[in-house]
Amino acid sequence: MRPYFKHLHSANKYLLVVFGFSIPVSTALTNVVLGLLVLCWLLDNGADRFARWGRVLKTNPVAVMGLVVFVMHVAGLAYTDGDKEKILESLEDGAKFLFIGMVMVYFADKKSQPAFLMSFVSAMGLILLMSCLLWLGVLPEFISVKGDASNSVIFHDHIKQNIFMAFAAFVAAVQARKPGIGAVRKWLWAGFSLLAMFNVLFMVAGRTGHVIVLVLAGYYFLTWDRVKSLIFGTLILVSFGVFAWYNPSNILFTRAQEVIEDVKKWEYDSYSSIGLRLEWFFNSLDIIEQNPVFGTGTGSFKTTYDRFVEKTEMKSTDNPHNEYLMTAVQFGIAGLLVLLGFFAMQWRQTFFFEDRGQKFMARGFVLLMLVACMTASPLQDNAEGWFFVFMTGLLFAGVHIPSTPAEKIKEQHI
Repeated sequence: MRPYFKHLHSANKYLLVVFGFSIPVSTALTNVVLGLLVLCWLLDNGADRFARWGRVLKTNPVAVMGLVVFVMHVAGLAYTDGDKEKILESLEDGAKFLFIGMVMVYFADKKSQPAFLMSFVSAMGLILLMSCLLWLGVLPEFISVKGDASNSVIFHDHIKQNIFMAFAAFVAAVQARKPGIGAVRKWLWAGFSLLAMFNVLFMVAGRTGHVIVLVLAGYYFLTWDRVKSLIFGTLILVSFGVFAWYNPSNILFTRAQEVIEDVKKWEYDSYSSIGLRLEWFFNSLDIIEQNPVFGTGTGSFKTTYDRFVEKTEMKSTDNPHNEYLMTAVQFGIAGLLVLLGFFAMQWRQTFFFEDRGQKFMARGFVLLMLVACMTASPLQDNAEGWFFVFMTGLLFAGVHIPSTPAEKIKEQHI
């Protein structure tokens, strides 16, 4: 490869580091970096006629499944009745899955992987610090943030921040278990993880993040030494429980109580957050029943839903706040199986990871996405969607199709 294109290869790595930092910080910066990244990727990979990308698609099952999801979005154009704007948005969402294999060209470099991961963790460390200062009421007034002391969000809304922070807490906890690190670093990582968990549960109002952090904590302790899990899990539970007991108006309790009350009084004319979600849920199921196999096409959700609720008093929406419903409405049960197949492939490939810490992080990430897709549509969102692309590309860039006899035998026993 010519020296000029070698520089482009390095430039893309640096851009990906900036990309990982920008996702939880700024949508505008993310879009700028994304544009530069796509341009440099085309110039760099065009130099060898996209041979490196081709090797990724030939050997990496997760990248292949990403291509399948993208093709599904393209195929849905044949029968959609959505408007042009929504069709384009849906195609962009499908293109994110294609982008996974594209960035794996660079994420496969093991020497650079820590820098990619730390770019995201560093951004979350900054957000955690600012969020804590805001919660304590000591954040300087000249710093502009989205939230306040009662809901300490910084750059994005509470749903996004809590999803990102929940994963940052999990990553820090995994790093604290990493063999060979010194006691100081171990406790620093552990402290970061505990503070991030506290931030998610008691400082920020994102209920999706509340559920995710509890699921990831449960998975984390189930995979650890039984005695250590019992000791540290009990200490954390007691500590957080004591705080909640002495602060009954904390966000975790109040948001959970809101859910219980909204569900109890829910009717189709209820316009509470939970009431609307329940309305969207059941209406989406009815739409799926009418178009069960292949759905109504790419970008058709809003058009289809508007048609379903016309001549009623129910409110229209372009997002059911559930990724599984969004997929099933547009692409039917076939599309839903493709999406679930993507997540299943991710989980399956973790069996081939040699690094135990990476295996934990990858599985934790899959669990996070499975939960997030139940209560939101993260793949439709800019920040959460690119977070999904970035982490999938990074965590699964090293997986491959078993080719040696030993690898095939190992796969058969799994």
